[in-house]
Amino acid sequence: MRNLRKTCLALSVVSALGISANASTLAEALSGGKVSGEIRSITAMASDVNSTLVGPYRNANSSAVALQLKYSTGDYNGFKANVGFQVGHSFDIENDDGAVSSGANAFAKENEGRITQEGANLYIANLQYNVAKTEIKAGRQTITTPLIAVSKANPLLDTFHALSVVSKDIGNTEIQAYVIKDWIERYSTTNDARITHYKKPTLSLYVKNTSIPNLTLDAQYLAVRDDIGNPLDAPRATNGAYSTYFAQANLKLPVGFPLSIGGYVAGTDYDGDVAIGPTNETINGGKGKTTLYGAKIGGNVFNTGFKIAYTNVSDDNSFLGALGHVPHFFKYNGGQMFTDNIYAGQSSVSLMVIPKLIPNVFTLFAFSSYSQTDRGQAVSGVNMDGATEIQADIRYKITKEFNVRLQLAQVDLDNSTIGDDKMSIGKLYLTYKF
Repeated sequence: MRNLRKTCLALSVVSALGISANASTLAEALSGGKVSGEIRSITAMASDVNSTLVGPYRNANSSAVALQLKYSTGDYNGFKANVGFQVGHSFDIENDDGAVSSGANAFAKENEGRITQEGANLYIANLQYNVAKTEIKAGRQTITTPLIAVSKANPLLDTFHALSVVSKDIGNTEIQAYVIKDWIERYSTTNDARITHYKKPTLSLYVKNTSIPNLTLDAQYLAVRDDIGNPLDAPRATNGAYSTYFAQANLKLPVGFPLSIGGYVAGTDYDGDVAIGPTNETINGGKGKTTLYGAKIGGNVFNTGFKIAYTNVSDDNSFLGALGHVPHFFKYNGGQMFTDNIYAGQSSVSLMVIPKLIPNVFTLFAFSSYSQTDRGQAVSGVNMDGATEIQADIRYKITKEFNVRLQLAQVDLDNSTIGDDKMSIGKLYLTYKF
């Protein structure tokens, strides 16, 4: 901690020397940079449930804090460098040794490993070049797109060693292109095996267009070309190369109050087997495709925001989560924080309302209900038929820098064969940005 305090002090002094938007010398660019950071504490407490479908949230009793500290140099002929350091510390409130059991007892321990992961690493280290409305980065960086994403639901962040190009030079169009060599998970702070290296780089292209008034179109394609695939992702993984895509449209309707409709289609093509549960070698011959459809309607009535969404996965296979431990299209359904809608043969219906109950306090209430076909259950190895999730999400911005968020939820798996099939959970976030 002594070295960390010295680092913070040194970076603050460098920042105070002055910020130059366009430094005339390299020395000015280095001394005229900017320090920013975030301290994020997360605590999760949940009741036990006899199922692995809720993952490490099961029986959770964990709390931890992480610091992300970033320094960006000033601009020098369009170039700048970004360096970011993160460190995580667990408060060790678990009433067990934190070990993760296997099989039917997986995640039965109180340790929520995604929260309590400790250690430190250099999570950002890249060179950035800006020209016109295009930004190019090479090196370690965070990425946030529908198919590649870094989750902030836990203290420490995943990161990627990649080349990225984000351009808005074409009118009403944003283009993002990525070439990824390494996926560096938060667990890599203590375990090098949690760094996935792609000998054949993973490629992705994302495009968003708003040329037509009131209509937003976006689409993305991701190709994991290396045979290592996505071996460690959750809640589904694959041990072979694969590709996935999605296309989405959202239309604001010309009515007297804010109202929009949207829909999307997504697909995945597996070269290898989808790990976890019965293998596709047994059911689908070891290879296969799957599709995912969705539709939604949302708006604002009587000063209350709302959204109704529907999704459906084909019977063929389950979907992978987005690269980076974020399930596909989480925000599409809104309130599905502790359950997933990506399993074979699974359909979901969700309702989300955002009433303004207390000044300066964001409140969200959501209900999601699931059904799943018999074949989908056989392919996926899970049973989400009849499951529900109800959630309250409350956020209060105490100051411009300090935010508090509390999530309360109950997940009912509606499965009498497993005994305890209901889980109650509370998750508290404390975030300070500077």
